[in-house]
Amino acid sequence: MVFGKMAKVINSVADTETENIPPATGGAKPPPRRLPWRKLLFGLVALVVLGGLVALALMATTGSETVINRATPIAQTASPSTTSSGPTATLAGSSPAIVASLNQLAAYPGDYQVLLAAMSDGLRRSTDGGKTWVEIVDFKGRNLTGLVFDLDDPERPAYLAADQTGLFKSTDAGKTWRNLGLAGRPITRLAVAQRHIYLSVAGPRASIYHSADAGQTFTAPALNSLPAILDVQAIAIDSANPQNVYIGTAWLPGGKTPDWGRVKFSGDGGKTWRDLGQWSTEPGDGPNSTRPVTLLLAAQGDRIYIGDGETLWRLTPDRTLWQPVGGGLPPNGVYGLTAEPQTAIQGLVYAATRDGFYRNSDGQSWQKMATGETGLLFSTSANQPPLNIRPGLFPVTTSSPANSVNGLRSTYLYALSSDGRLNRYENREFGTELIAVVPGATNVPDFRPFGGINPSDPVAAPPAGVNDPTKRYFVETGHYIQGEFKNVWEGPGRGLALYGYPLTEQFQEFDVRDKTNKTVQYFERFRFEFDKAGLVRTSLVGYDAIEGRYFPPGRFLPTTNSQQYFDETKHTLRGAFFDFWRKNGDLTRYGFPITEEFTEKSDDGRETVYQYFQRAKLAFDPQTKVVTISLLGREVLQKRGWIK
Repeated sequence: MVFGKMAKVINSVADTETENIPPATGGAKPPPRRLPWRKLLFGLVALVVLGGLVALALMATTGSETVINRATPIAQTASPSTTSSGPTATLAGSSPAIVASLNQLAAYPGDYQVLLAAMSDGLRRSTDGGKTWVEIVDFKGRNLTGLVFDLDDPERPAYLAADQTGLFKSTDAGKTWRNLGLAGRPITRLAVAQRHIYLSVAGPRASIYHSADAGQTFTAPALNSLPAILDVQAIAIDSANPQNVYIGTAWLPGGKTPDWGRVKFSGDGGKTWRDLGQWSTEPGDGPNSTRPVTLLLAAQGDRIYIGDGETLWRLTPDRTLWQPVGGGLPPNGVYGLTAEPQTAIQGLVYAATRDGFYRNSDGQSWQKMATGETGLLFSTSANQPPLNIRPGLFPVTTSSPANSVNGLRSTYLYALSSDGRLNRYENREFGTELIAVVPGATNVPDFRPFGGINPSDPVAAPPAGVNDPTKRYFVETGHYIQGEFKNVWEGPGRGLALYGYPLTEQFQEFDVRDKTNKTVQYFERFRFEFDKAGLVRTSLVGYDAIEGRYFPPGRFLPTTNSQQYFDETKHTLRGAFFDFWRKNGDLTRYGFPITEEFTEKSDDGRETVYQYFQRAKLAFDPQTKVVTISLLGREVLQKRGWIK
């Protein structure tokens, strides 16, 4: 039974992967008595089988859910020894003969200030945008070769690859980690999207492992589908179909059949591979096949970009040729490439160059962006501890009052150059006139889409004696309700008791989920909108309230008279909340639950149990045992900075 768990992990790998171990040699003389060759062969077979069982046992142990979370501050001792081509001295605290390497940098999707740095000697974590760091001591001394967040998984997990140690997963922004197995393998690169994991493994027989279930099981390519010698520099997953994956490689001389193709493509989850595009060693005939592909991006619309740290290329629509990317982008010095993470504006591509940041939305023309903040990664002084750094560019989205008016969030871009400089930019506008805004200017709401007027500002009361039956004015908040919104609000059993006072007038607001402008109005507890059929309904304002926060999914439980699990949102509804929801409008009025129950202090300082729903938020007072509808509309507008 000790081997059962790991056997499941490698069940399909065993059929495709073989590792050739050369026999030991030496000068020792053979014993005087020779064993018969059949006995010798039997003994060797038994020894190999026994060794395999021991290895599987160790892998099964490594794959257990070990939690590691200890952290210590990192010394900030600086060294002045650097050159124009990059750092050359050692990182503070390391051996003078060894220069530490920064192999991967990533930002937590739930908080752009949380950064993780995968090093050749351990893991570092920052909670203030890279100003200060702590070291996760359980990874101390380990060569961490890959680090990435899965932006498409509701858990927003981080995956960390450790050379010879295995693959790790964190669901709390890197505070604690769980071992997924794959110990003993020289993992070199890692990519994750939509719970699909791809990782490259070096060695006598290089390979690409693929997991379609967030790391529970892995498969390897079919035999002979990849060259026997392979150096993977980058992995990119198709955002539209995670079964489509690309790898960028480096030139490795030798072998019976030279490998001239630097980019390989698989359309079956990494089982089989083929070369992509045309390569040449002659200038002007395409990318140089002897230069490594270190940049690789599969952008929306079948736009495939590659780069070698200098020049950027794009695959032609017929997928046969690589053409240099121009149209405003510098001809060389491109060291980072990434796609816009917000689904509402997919198709936007960013490039980090020695000349600054550029963006592209049509696949052709590039536009330079304004300068943001620049600083050294591990030190505030000019003498940062030197490192060997793999340059890169990665995005993370965050809440911004300026973007709340159009349904978008700010996108922060972190660019890490080879000389250890961390450049940060914040994008708040996503039109053709895109400008990068310096961080720190996001605390003032942007009302330009509304003519510069805050929709929650009170309006003048009607003149004395004027009575319009289609409108109703509330002096308590200084707003009207009118038309169909008024008719719904005044329906039987509704009004103040259900919806509360109006907090805005009717106005046009962009819905990021439907990607359309809608007529909406905020009330204290709900938000009204017209649907596509022109009918009034309560909108999905609950998602706006929890934006930027992470709530873990609920555990499955059987449906009874007092509880229910909703597979649509992976959350549960129980007890008093379930009873209230079921008797007072259920899905039609409140929608599905989008969090589990949690406890916070209410405005009056009392411990209160809350639960968010798609359209509302419920509150339970443990003292009175009463469920009420929380002021969700007011909460969202306060979060945006529209009201106090």
